[in-house]
Amino acid sequence: MNTDSEPDRSPHWRGWAGRFAGSLAHGTETALLRFPVACVCVCLFALFSNMAVAGVEFPDPRRLVWLLAALFGAAAAAVAITLAAEARGWRRPVSQALALVVALAAGAALYWGGRADSHLPALTSALTLAIPLAPYVGRGGPGRFWTFALWAAVGVGLAFLSVLLFVLGLSAIFEMIRFLFELGLSSSDYEHIYTTAFTLVGPLFALGRLPRDFQEHAELAEDRLVGGVRLLVDWVAAPLALATAVILHLYAAKIAVTGTLPKNEIGWIVTFYALLVLALRIAAEPFLAGGALPTRLFARLWHVSLVVPLALGALGIGIRIGAEGVTLERYYVALAVFAAALVLLVQPVPRIGRDIRVMAAIPVVLLALSAFGPWGASSLVGRSQAGRIVAEFGQRVPGTDSIAVRAGGRGPEAQIRLRSRLFALDAAGRLGDLTPYLEPELAERLQTALRSEPGQAIALVNEGLGADVSAWAQARPRGFAALKPGEIDAGGYDRVAIARIATADPPSEDASSRTRVEGMIFTLEGDDLVAARADARDRFPLAAVIAALPPGLFTADARETAPPVVDLSSKDGRSLRLAIRRLAQDDDGAVSFLEFDACYRLSEWR
Repeated sequence: MNTDSEPDRSPHWRGWAGRFAGSLAHGTETALLRFPVACVCVCLFALFSNMAVAGVEFPDPRRLVWLLAALFGAAAAAVAITLAAEARGWRRPVSQALALVVALAAGAALYWGGRADSHLPALTSALTLAIPLAPYVGRGGPGRFWTFALWAAVGVGLAFLSVLLFVLGLSAIFEMIRFLFELGLSSSDYEHIYTTAFTLVGPLFALGRLPRDFQEHAELAEDRLVGGVRLLVDWVAAPLALATAVILHLYAAKIAVTGTLPKNEIGWIVTFYALLVLALRIAAEPFLAGGALPTRLFARLWHVSLVVPLALGALGIGIRIGAEGVTLERYYVALAVFAAALVLLVQPVPRIGRDIRVMAAIPVVLLALSAFGPWGASSLVGRSQAGRIVAEFGQRVPGTDSIAVRAGGRGPEAQIRLRSRLFALDAAGRLGDLTPYLEPELAERLQTALRSEPGQAIALVNEGLGADVSAWAQARPRGFAALKPGEIDAGGYDRVAIARIATADPPSEDASSRTRVEGMIFTLEGDDLVAARADARDRFPLAAVIAALPPGLFTADARETAPPVVDLSSKDGRSLRLAIRRLAQDDDGAVSFLEFDACYRLSEWR
């Protein structure tokens, strides 16, 4: 028996590999022919991703994330418009020209549209979710949209799963070769393999799996996949939604009886529930009439079950916004509540009220609109938080009609509120809204930081307004803060590193981290300040310089003290000039925290 089976094993595996490779090649060819614009964007996305993995230095690494997002959004927009054109029977040259125009517009909107934390997720999510909707805007029907969305999701999911399994199997083979023959790939090679698999091969394979038939109806009684979806809806999703509705209604009853206010997290709970109900209502469309008891009960009650939770969520988020203003998180909770309420409001409207395409389109459109305009998340957060900062901390400048924000002399609670609002503005990319209300020197420094080093802007404002002096001063055994505007004689130096912080811990290298530093990096090692730029690294003795500072500096009022300027030299002949804004020493006198502006000569670091 074993003898008979051995010869068949190798052909079996060769056949499986051949079928996978053939399917992959066919899917990629289909994608290239059907979605050429999107495929170009995918190839560029994979190229830049591999360059980042290889450690290629970009002129401005912060913009790489926005470039990748722009390419992703452009690809999604091109796919959506191509599907819409195909569904309407437009000629291929027309559809591809339109896809190119829309891709360029979407990419430009993503790259130049803003720098708020919400901008990229909002637009890229909206463009991605619009792909199955695009062919059925103004045509087709709910049943055809449901079928297309199902097979598109299955095709994309299977494409990425196939690529994942293939790459994992390939990695296992390479590791086996490494173990047995002590030959293998490096970790960077694996990074390139996985990056290419999930940024190039996977997306191209997935595009090739998108359905071509826009008129197909699912066969509920015959299709096994549809039967599996029905089982999931009947006995998992529908009971979960009904149980959540019961819990939220009981909580609403408790609030009504006790007269208490909703808890802070009720907004996110309601958001989850509303999205669950809307997603389930769309997914259960073919099964509502003939489904199991939980599905039939959900079909009767889904819209009614949303009324009380939405009122509860609106009350909770309204209280938080009224007390603390709009933040990105509160904006999107309110947007989810508004989207679900809008879906309920259109239910009585003939023809469109019960159309699942409308139910899906409302959140997608609102999500896209949230990324720009005066109604967008960034603008609303900017107006709300800047207005509250000016109202609480603004003081009229004597002899003028202007108002300047000043936080000196405020208690710890006020400092905490100011810090919270400043970080909300920073997350929304709206710190610049404070510029008209800052002292001229601080406003100029903020504008410079926003242009050249946006990641350091929040530290500049916090420092300039003294928003974090109280908490920092309590934490240090000995030190000083010098927050009075001053000047640095930069003669002989041609570069300035703004608002640098040096501790014993190196700055984060994570591109998504708020603390990530671009350009020259500083750390503290023993009694030395260590500076590093690109591949150059040098040590500058600190102890003697700090010991020579005037003793009165450590007891002076931070708001009335200009930053002391000191010169440092290394054994290799490099020079630094520091304007020290904050310094902390531990119990042994060693410097544990240093915040400063640093002047240096670029030629010494090349």
